[in-house]
Amino acid sequence: MLGPLALLAAALLALLGARRAAAPGAWAPLKRWVLGCLLLFHGAWRQRAAGGGPAEPRRPRPLRPDPHALDSVYFTGFAETNKTFVIARLAKRPNGICEMWLFLRVDGIGEFEHPQHPNMMVSDESEEIWSGGGLTIEYIEPQTRWKISFNGLLRKGPYRQQWSEEEGELVPVKFSFHWENFTEVFNFSVDSHPSAFARAFAQEPWTIEFFQRVKKQREQHFRHEQWGQSVGEIEIENHEKTELSLKGVRSHSYGIRNWSEIYRYIMILARFEDGTAAHLTVINMPATTTNLTVGYVFFPDGRKAGIEWSNASLAEMADDGVIKDEYGVSFTAGGKYFDVSATLDKQACPVVYNGLTGSGVFHECIADFRLNGLTQGWGLVEFYYRDEASQLVPNLQLGSKAEGSDLSSWRPVSDGSPP
Repeated sequence: MLGPLALLAAALLALLGARRAAAPGAWAPLKRWVLGCLLLFHGAWRQRAAGGGPAEPRRPRPLRPDPHALDSVYFTGFAETNKTFVIARLAKRPNGICEMWLFLRVDGIGEFEHPQHPNMMVSDESEEIWSGGGLTIEYIEPQTRWKISFNGLLRKGPYRQQWSEEEGELVPVKFSFHWENFTEVFNFSVDSHPSAFARAFAQEPWTIEFFQRVKKQREQHFRHEQWGQSVGEIEIENHEKTELSLKGVRSHSYGIRNWSEIYRYIMILARFEDGTAAHLTVINMPATTTNLTVGYVFFPDGRKAGIEWSNASLAEMADDGVIKDEYGVSFTAGGKYFDVSATLDKQACPVVYNGLTGSGVFHECIADFRLNGLTQGWGLVEFYYRDEASQLVPNLQLGSKAEGSDLSSWRPVSDGSPP
């Protein structure tokens, strides 16, 4: 795609003059129109070439020979009748390590998180499946069935906002869920609406180097998602075994992800009682797009559509680092207008640090949603700040209760900016 775009950029630079075309926001309507036409044509071609959708192997992909390579799987699950939820993520990284997130709440019992948190680094325990810190995620059937399980100690809440050497109250927890899809896959590389990228690119200074950077980013990282239901049971010490049925998203991200290239983002994941499911991300990647809005809607009848437009702006959403109790965004997809409001549960906003360098923090905030002021929904709002200072984890060792290899001297390779 970006080969033709680079040629287009060269033509417009020659037509408009390098100074006018390269200025931020210059000729934005013309640039947006031309990009939209080209991206629409290229998107239709890619959809035909993609056929039945992305191929997904039964085991983790071999990591690319790059220090920022990853293969990440992420699941959310929310009960629709109470406050129970589960969030689990494992991302394979080079050198035998994983990024791991594990947060849950069982209504009437309490909140729990992995004792490594807010650190997220654990040892990679298997080449055949995603496994680390007692959490395992297994692929059972292509794009339809997965298994998520855990057996170990979790720390009972409240969720920690800073690192502490105190273990807190550690409780034996065991769970096993079988996840099965009820939507098809949304492939961000193929299914995203071209106008979302056209709007973002049109606001940036256009140079040949700019399009080369865009091309590199789009060729090295891939992501697809679908929604489904997790059914299983959880055992917590001194409590009866509880059967759970949770609905949420499965996200699979792979390729190269260099967190230093991302300055900020906000991601909204929500499913509503009428069957609508939505993902909206607003992201600032300074090298390419300072305010890209991308995402999708799955309609109750199963149709999917990429988000075309949104009023969401990072400058107006916790830009000062202060996360408020309520947010509202609007967007269009599939020819329909959506107005979504989120009320955050400040008692369920766990934090994880990005790596070991003391910079970069994720805030995973559970929220109640309303669609068009009427329809109830469940999900989360995730905030990421690259330059938010976090306390270094001293003498960090990987694994639950500090079992495993000592990686206190390990640092991810970066390209000069904090990850």
